Amino acid sequence: MDPRRNGATTPGGDSGFGLVEAMIATMITTVGVLSVAGLFLVGARMQASATAGSTAWAVGTAEIERIRTLAPTAAERADGGSLTANVANHFAIRGLLTVRWVIANKPGACAPIGGVPGAAAECAKDVQLVAISPNQHAIQARIDSVLFR
Repeated sequence: MDPRRNGATTPGGDSGFGLVEAMIATMITTVGVLSVAGLFLVGARMQASATAGSTAWAVGTAEIERIRTLAPTAAERADGGSLTANVANHFAIRGLLTVRWVIANKPGACAPIGGVPGAAAECAKDVQLVAISPNQHAIQARIDSVLFR
């Protein structure tokens, strides 16, 4: 009976895995597992960024709605403001976010109050708003809107 036919090894040892093959297989497996772990980290970062962006958008939208509910003569609805610096009556701190806005008359959108000829004119207002995360770079939600009376 031939010893090679029933799975027995020959004195030369040329069947089965050797140490070098096992080490190469281990290295390939290690690289694959580390790559998948890296993808999990990237995914977690992207999820955190998306969550922060959604929060900034929601806070910005809520701030525009708050400004809309103010009286037309309120200081926060006056023309002015800045998207890059905190200007009195045109910024707010909401949790970890800084919200800034600029308000300006909308060109060509002025009419007498109540549509009565001779009454004081009132203009629609353009509003630009940004909600900025604490580190100034990660998340900025910018919203453009229009205010009416």
